[in-house]
Amino acid sequence: MQTAPRSALPNEPLSLLPLGGLGKIGMNAMLIGTRGRFVMVDCGVGFLPPTVVGADKMLPDLGFIAAHRDRIEAVLITHGHEDHIGALPWVLPALDPATPVFASRFTTELIRHRLNEHGLWRADRMHLFSPAARFAVGPFEAQALRVTHSIPDCASIALRSEAGTILHTADWKIDDEPMDGEHFDRAGFEALGKDGVDLMLSDSTNVLAPGRTRSETEVVRQLERRVAAWPGRVIVTMFSSNLHRVRGLGQIAKATGRRLVICGRSIWNHLEAAQRNGTLPVEPQLLVDIEAARDLPRAQQLVLTTGSQGEPRSALNRAAHGDHDHLRLDKSDLVLHSARIIPGNEGDVHEMWNNLASREVTLVADRAIHASGHAQRDELEELLRLVKPRSFVPVHGETTFLHAHAALAHSLQIPARILHNGDRLDLEGRPARTPLSHARVTDLPLVTHYSDGPSTGDEEAMRLKERKKIAWNGVVVVAAAVERAPDGSARAREVSIEARALFLGPDDAHLKDMREVAARAITACPPRTPWSEISEAVRASVRAAARRATDKRPEVIVVLHEGRPT
Repeated sequence: MQTAPRSALPNEPLSLLPLGGLGKIGMNAMLIGTRGRFVMVDCGVGFLPPTVVGADKMLPDLGFIAAHRDRIEAVLITHGHEDHIGALPWVLPALDPATPVFASRFTTELIRHRLNEHGLWRADRMHLFSPAARFAVGPFEAQALRVTHSIPDCASIALRSEAGTILHTADWKIDDEPMDGEHFDRAGFEALGKDGVDLMLSDSTNVLAPGRTRSETEVVRQLERRVAAWPGRVIVTMFSSNLHRVRGLGQIAKATGRRLVICGRSIWNHLEAAQRNGTLPVEPQLLVDIEAARDLPRAQQLVLTTGSQGEPRSALNRAAHGDHDHLRLDKSDLVLHSARIIPGNEGDVHEMWNNLASREVTLVADRAIHASGHAQRDELEELLRLVKPRSFVPVHGETTFLHAHAALAHSLQIPARILHNGDRLDLEGRPARTPLSHARVTDLPLVTHYSDGPSTGDEEAMRLKERKKIAWNGVVVVAAAVERAPDGSARAREVSIEARALFLGPDDAHLKDMREVAARAITACPPRTPWSEISEAVRASVRAAARRATDKRPEVIVVLHEGRPT
């Protein structure tokens, strides 16, 4: 691979540059361009593992985006999940204020909510598209194709130009019994394939799963069977954005003489977006907030709650700890865990399950009561056969998934190429005349950014390594009053030490030793030693003493005063 400077966005006939979404799940963002003019397809956050201390979200390279704001002419959003829209509050300020954002109607409502939280909502930059519509976006003619997924109003996007046609499927599955009656557009994909697709990008999340994804309608049937058979209160936890399943739960509530009790702000946010969009999936009279349900008999409650991933402050996890004011659990409750466990969340979920078990609730967490929103292997093969692209790049998945999806394409005699985040693929002429194996790939040194509340920056700016080090090793603060003799020698008049997140023995037994070590370090300095060097001597000595006592390497902060502190 060639290595290029950060400023290089090319003028080739067709170019791709993944800013995220390859090699790891999340942070989906893809630049697609022709002749130096680009659009960004999706703009998502990445979710950090618990081992990262000091940040809560990963963001694409904001510096790179800002440096190329004159080349990025539009943002095109395929659907409203956080790993596709969540980075907009950081990316939009990096772009030209006039850069338009294209999205479906329901997705726009979710974007409105997210941008309002940051004071960034501007209706004039939003442009709506509908399924099957063709519209101009930057240098391309775009066409939206309806797909089924675990959130309403999702689309794949075809981008046409003189240099060729690129299809970006985004997230999808084929649900032949969709809860909202909006079917996967097989005919549209087949027609697109007949017109000719030069390059196809497709979701790889479930490529290792054989067969086909379970229909959402079948999941609702399984849920209804369990709810109808339970005499007491039923609690369902699931992903808040899955309004198809919410629609089914509303039908179940009505059929079983219950009210659908909502517990969790995130669920209300999605329901309110659907209501503004005119597509509320539940009859309003069936809905009740958990706080208002206190006088409703338990047998008439079907509770929908957040917390399927065991998030510490989520409603179900707090209830499992006995820490929720309005959701009090007992052994008459049935809890249906209607969600897959996202890799990395296993520990949190299993801890929550253990706490639920300690409250003697009945917990059901079998596969029949959940369906993925991502296509499995047979569906992935079906779409490749429908579209018949001339070349293929797998996206949206871990590295193992990308390779498996590329192998599937190869088995159908479709040339495939593996890319990584920052790999810019340039195609000279129409891809049909340029073998994908010979296409030029340039490695751009993208820098992942991070968010921690109002703070945003790269790993160094956010001090992530330092935060992790402090989390594991603790902090020691040394404050000393230092008196200088006429000859310039120093001695400690008073030394105090405070330690945090560091075990120093019963009653902090090692603190006295560390105070003595600090005092000796000061006295041992030659006459007229600069303050900075005395400070460093104290830091090194105290850190060594802490390591001897605790086998840790704490961060040591030294504050020296001349004379006795006031």
